Amino acid sequence: MSVKYLRLPLALMLLAPLAGSSCGADNPLLLPARDSADGDQTAGMVLLVRFVHITDTQVVDTLSPARFPGAHEFTLSAWRPWESYSTQILDGIVRTANRIHASGTTVDFVIHTGDTCDNAQSNELRWFLDVMDGREVNPLSGPDDRPLEDRPPTILDPYAAFLPQGLYRSGVHGDLPSIPWYCLIGNHDQFATGLLPIISLPGGRRVAPLPFFDRPGLLLPTVFDPAGRLAHGNVTPAEPGPPRFFEPPVFVAPNPDRAYFNRNEFIGAMFTTDSEPAGHGFETPDARGWYRIWPAPGIRLIGLNTSDQPAPLPTGIYEAGCISDEQSDFLRRELADAAQHGEWVIVASHHPSQILEMLHGFALGPEQCRALLNDYPNVILHLTGHLHRNRVADRGGYVEIETCSTLDPPQEARVVEIWRDTADDSLIIRYYMFSHLDDDLPPLGEDPLRRLREQAAQITANDLANVRLQRTADEVDADASGAPEDRQGWIRLGHR
Repeated sequence: MSVKYLRLPLALMLLAPLAGSSCGADNPLLLPARDSADGDQTAGMVLLVRFVHITDTQVVDTLSPARFPGAHEFTLSAWRPWESYSTQILDGIVRTANRIHASGTTVDFVIHTGDTCDNAQSNELRWFLDVMDGREVNPLSGPDDRPLEDRPPTILDPYAAFLPQGLYRSGVHGDLPSIPWYCLIGNHDQFATGLLPIISLPGGRRVAPLPFFDRPGLLLPTVFDPAGRLAHGNVTPAEPGPPRFFEPPVFVAPNPDRAYFNRNEFIGAMFTTDSEPAGHGFETPDARGWYRIWPAPGIRLIGLNTSDQPAPLPTGIYEAGCISDEQSDFLRRELADAAQHGEWVIVASHHPSQILEMLHGFALGPEQCRALLNDYPNVILHLTGHLHRNRVADRGGYVEIETCSTLDPPQEARVVEIWRDTADDSLIIRYYMFSHLDDDLPPLGEDPLRRLREQAAQITANDLANVRLQRTADEVDADASGAPEDRQGWIRLGHR
């Protein structure tokens, strides 16, 4: 399989909706590497903040004609055997976060570092927000072509409508304070399949032309149109896939709810939720996509938009992270202002520093970004996602934490705590992982979809060998779970 991937002709490589691309070598000192310990070390310490880091939920409309699942032969992100469970897995992650909160381990906020959706579609975004809000989700965007006698029980059917729990809200789930959540823009929230610029046609229809889009398109797609009638290798409940690579297009039932959204519509949707706060970090519906907030006393969170390509060209491929001069100036101002006010800083972005590029006049590459953050001793953390892996890295004066996808294995999220040692005023970062199937906490209401999520986890486990082979071909760590120190640890930052 890796040989197929590496020998794929250039034209077909550009057609494949890759989830990750090869990237430069990055071999930091992995943490915990200094003064770390096992067990409870909180004696004599004060908790400054505890939060949950979620990323790359990639809620996916599996039936959308704006996909090319036949390309799974060359990139597994084109079609995953378990992807129809994306909304239910996210609901399980939210349920576990709620149980952590209700158990007495109070969660101050949740930060989602981008790729809420898989394909920048309006119905995917609606499903994501409805899971966060606890509103009914119907993850079936087209006809159910399964005979009635072949359909599984509702509690085991990934295409059945369900009621998610929603992130903890006071008066709905209990008497504890509500958990606010904040969100960033990822490349899958900006580009079709996370790679291709979306353009508007006369009449307002949005499509994503593929490279070499002037081809006939008889066996391979030339354009992605989520609200269209033609699909290459369409997936349905009765034919879940995988389809073959070369297949003629077929007619599907069009659904206008699938239409691509743009940045303003994504941000505007953040002001339509029942959960808190309005905007989820964004100040106004027409914001540029970056912001700063104060989620806890003395803590400034700076959220970046590392998919802010200034002028993407149709049929181009855009996956690497970018920080423009304008956004770089914003970051520098916020870092300086936080230092002046004596605040600790958490920087959050979708792309890790390793994936930032300096092409097209972007202001910060990997070394420039790390140098800038190290210029300010009050910077504690850089939170990221994108590569669907768990990794904790020493960046000199701060720690960079990558958290895995909730959709792809190991299907987890992360708790992060920041403590102050009263003996010497040093800061300590504690972190650990949790999954949508964790059951070592007291229950919070019924969980009717647990068996369905167990089913999803089993399907994922059965395909794990292919997942690791693909990650090796993509030159990303094969084991997304990470080493033990990437999953759980204590890190003392020293005197700050």
